[in-house]
Amino acid sequence: MNGVKTILEHINIPKRLTKGKELVVLTKEEYERLVKQREEILHALHVMTEGEKAYREGKTLRASSLQEALRFRARH
Repeated sequence: MNGVKTILEHINIPKRLTKGKELVVLTKEEYERLVKQREEILHALHVMTEGEKAYREGKTLRASSLQEALRFRARH
């Protein structure tokens, strides 16, 4: 495999433990990275949902730059 040594080992896990479902084995580091990524995605989706709600309710403003938006916000 392109100069990478691989070692295949088998671990037998009884079907009664997995209840017939497929099993994936990850390192703890990879698992924690995926959990963190999931949390970040869920947070981003929440922020987007809140932004869409504010837009529908007319609570947003249109500006061509952040500076313009901040100036407008400071006046109102």
